[in-house]
Amino acid sequence: MRQAVPGLAIERLAVTWASDDDNVYFLGVGSVPDLVQFDTGPDGQPPFLVETDHCRAVTSEVAEAVAAVSAGLGSGDAGSGDDLP
Repeated sequence: MRQAVPGLAIERLAVTWASDDDNVYFLGVGSVPDLVQFDTGPDGQPPFLVETDHCRAVTSEVAEAVAAVSAGLGSGDAGSGDDLP
């Protein structure tokens, strides 16, 4: 993802209590830090939930998650062989 999206910023949700929200990330570009919300199962495993202001995708396939994140960031350069950040 970092190669396909120059200036990619990734922030992990910081929680101070035991929660299912330990695997929530916000991805953005430049001055827009939260274009995409990306949730994973424990230890970064599927299922993946990708949300933007305009769409929501749930998948267990890495390639589909990468494509959804890429679309949310406005980059169409990610392919099925690309990996998640």
